[in-house]
Amino acid sequence: MDANPPARGRRAFTLTELMVVVGLISVLISLLFPVMTKVRVAANSAKCASNLRQMGLALTMYLGQSNGHAPEYIWNTPSNPNVAWQGYWLGILEEQGVSGASLICPSATEPTGIFVQRGYGNATHCWTGQFASFGSVVRFSDVLWREGSYGYNRYLTAGSFGGSATAIAAVRDFSHTPAFLDCVWADAAPLNGSAEAPETSPPDLTGGQVGPGSPEHWKFLISRHGRGVNVCMADGSVTWVPLEETYTLSWKNDWVKYPLSLPGN
Repeated sequence: MDANPPARGRRAFTLTELMVVVGLISVLISLLFPVMTKVRVAANSAKCASNLRQMGLALTMYLGQSNGHAPEYIWNTPSNPNVAWQGYWLGILEEQGVSGASLICPSATEPTGIFVQRGYGNATHCWTGQFASFGSVVRFSDVLWREGSYGYNRYLTAGSFGGSATAIAAVRDFSHTPAFLDCVWADAAPLNGSAEAPETSPPDLTGGQVGPGSPEHWKFLISRHGRGVNVCMADGSVTWVPLEETYTLSWKNDWVKYPLSLPGN
């Protein structure tokens, strides 16, 4: 008897079996894809919140160094570009070591590059100073500009939040006053309106039609993290706020709060 019988040949997959395997793989992919998408979305939102916490801490450090004096609104100083570039909130944060990637939400990392929008971003794209005027806080020169996914509450500047007050202590509700938030431009000062006469809703929540001349509140009414945005309050806390509830925050001391009615997408 042969001690080493020949090995049996391996049976190949039939076409039917191969199709079954491919089908099973397709089903697994279809089941895993939504899960992976949700994981990625959650991770992006968490990183965004971390960025905002850094920004809030930098603002707190600045306020400590300035004896509580609120940031000045300095946008454009073409005769002396350093004044605008180093001032306002972007210059203040950079002085505290927060700039570059810390100003970019992972859900909106690249600018649109569309000139007609003058550098405004949208729900999935950051804003850019590339098309702004020279000597501004977002564009220093033809080769140096800033980009970001967040905006500053322009009411939180000296003389804006409480009459002529310049000290940040004049803010009445630190824990509900936005400082920084997901935004398609570098700042926003929304008009208030009222529940009886609300401000105009944007045509959609993509931010794709927002640009110079658009209502200020359209800048942050974007579905960047689900149907909401991340907000860093004046006290440094960070929270996710549904878009309909952004007007229930205290944008300034005399703000009239009410929920918004917004389009479905």
